[in-house]
Amino acid sequence: MNPKFEFTDSIKKALYYMIGIGVLGLLLVFFLYRENNHARFWSNILANTYFFTGIGLFGLFLVAAAQVAYGQWHTLVKRIFLSLSVFAAFGGFILLIIVALGLVNVHNLYAPVTHILHTGQGDPIYTTKLIYFAPAFWLGRLLVYSILWFLFSRGMNNFFARTDQTDPKVYKKSRIISAAFIVVFALTESFISWDVVMSLDPHWYSTLFGWFNFASYGCAALGMSILIIIFLKSKGYLQAVNENHVHDLGKLLFGFSIFWTYLWFDQFMLQWYANIPEETSFWVKRFDVGYFKFTIFLTLIINFAYPLFLLISRGSKRNFKTIGFGAALLIFGHYVDFFNFTFVEPNWNTEAVEAHKEAKLSTENVVLYAQAQQNENAVSDATPVKENTEVVTTAVEKTEGEVHHEEAPVNYAGIGVGELMVFIGFLGVFLYLFFNNLSKRPIMPEDDPFLKECERLEVTYA
Repeated sequence: MNPKFEFTDSIKKALYYMIGIGVLGLLLVFFLYRENNHARFWSNILANTYFFTGIGLFGLFLVAAAQVAYGQWHTLVKRIFLSLSVFAAFGGFILLIIVALGLVNVHNLYAPVTHILHTGQGDPIYTTKLIYFAPAFWLGRLLVYSILWFLFSRGMNNFFARTDQTDPKVYKKSRIISAAFIVVFALTESFISWDVVMSLDPHWYSTLFGWFNFASYGCAALGMSILIIIFLKSKGYLQAVNENHVHDLGKLLFGFSIFWTYLWFDQFMLQWYANIPEETSFWVKRFDVGYFKFTIFLTLIINFAYPLFLLISRGSKRNFKTIGFGAALLIFGHYVDFFNFTFVEPNWNTEAVEAHKEAKLSTENVVLYAQAQQNENAVSDATPVKENTEVVTTAVEKTEGEVHHEEAPVNYAGIGVGELMVFIGFLGVFLYLFFNNLSKRPIMPEDDPFLKECERLEVTYA
């Protein structure tokens, strides 16, 4: 017997509560943080939409990659991966709307770009990107990504639900569709990271940023899949799935965690060593604020230390409690990583930046050449944002005993109760779309030619 998942009222009710918590979180963020409520509100929407869209896209990638490689290990959980993608079918359009609203100054997330677009002048780094950030080209790219993700999500969910998968012609067609998606994923995954995240600070460059996001998507998507599989088994579904299949997912989770760490170190070490302003500006801004310096290394501990020391053993990958805890921890760790990418630039007290620049450049305590360049760039980045009015003053002695007050830029971002509530709300939306899609067809793909082989899967190594 191959039952469909029953999307019960109790599960729906729990998800409605989660979504309600998210709505309250957005209201809390908007009304509680008076200094930067508008920027923090939109930063939450951007970070969560981007995070869960990436999880959905990687679900499709897992199916496509295994299909092209004649893989059998994923057959029993193929529908789980496919259902992850439903959020991505809509997430692209939400990201498009966020950027469009930024271009008409509804929010300040992309203020550095819109400033130069509106004034037509600025430093050379901006002007070389004017073509890339031309509104029509920018929004046009995002629209193309969104349409492609929607079509592939709907198309692959419907196609792999066909009951004639054992037909060689049908199976061959599934591999062609999968290969096409891998090409689309490789291009759009990198471009979307540049278009909606790296563009928050157009001065910053990273040649492996797309790969870094890919690794983070992978860890979060695999962690989400493991948690959902454990949940479904607790409800009596996926009886054929055992510790061997979860073990395989655990190995992938471990592998992508190490891959993410390699890219993290590669990006940080090479940019620090080269000391090029357009690269080190990202780190200088975050290391100047103790909160962000802490969260950067917190993510390194969570996303690397846990898999290295606790997930590396065979037993931990076969123990549902251990692997479940690790999956949840890594999902949160990678959310914090995306928080560090998306919250910093929009949440500065921009009215203090210009005054702080002169005092900063007049000292000899600049550790990096990039720091001087960054403070200079901050002036052109800054736009008048009325909501950021708090000024931190420090007394600086001048000649003849004269004292003046230096306006020091302050970053108001942080992971508070509001951010956690918003994350829970987006998770509720993600799971609602997931379970709703999963309930439309049988969970187990009985017609798959690799089904019997997958059921006999036995992992005999670490």
